[in-house]
Amino acid sequence: MRPDDKLSALLREAYQPCSNFGTCREAQWDPESGHIPRGFLGATGALDDVELVMVFAEPGHPHRGEVYDSEDSPDTLLENGMRHAYESFANGTDLFHRNVRWFMGQLYPDLTFDEQLRHVWLTDGRLCSIDNEIGRVSGRICAERYLRAELEMLPNATVVAFGGKAHDYVRRLKIEYVKAYALAPPGANHKPARPSWEKALEVIESRRVQG
Repeated sequence: MRPDDKLSALLREAYQPCSNFGTCREAQWDPESGHIPRGFLGATGALDDVELVMVFAEPGHPHRGEVYDSEDSPDTLLENGMRHAYESFANGTDLFHRNVRWFMGQLYPDLTFDEQLRHVWLTDGRLCSIDNEIGRVSGRICAERYLRAELEMLPNATVVAFGGKAHDYVRRLKIEYVKAYALAPPGANHKPARPSWEKALEVIESRRVQG
């Protein structure tokens, strides 16, 4: 489930731990409470195979029982964080995970989840949970350091930003992207949410035809 080596090397820096802890607003390093950089998944093939980048705001609060060992190496923490993300999406733990799977399934109806992950990169504008998930906290430090580098590695992909905070992160990077409503509540429960997702899918499909 580990992504391409270049992406893995970039993300491994966040487990040193990341030097932004202490300056990045609300970011927490507390592995035993589940607070490590996490929430990203995919790009398991070649980077050129990635057709879609789905950008969310930040990982939600740690799930019950989600704990990590602060004594583990950066590689192990990266692996364990991605394993938890994989299991959450594979099992449809929350409505957010189920909506992401729905979106991916519309693009790749004939592929298994593992096969879909070769063509999709799931990531966040910031890699750490924050206390107020619904608020407008949107510090730019993490996106400037990690998200920008991630997107630069994936030039063939259509970037879709889901939700207002994700829009802000990507817009500030001055990278072309498609807007859509959040896939997690409360945004996902709003009436315009599903049409916005369908519109994003249309854009991706149209670019396939043009390509």
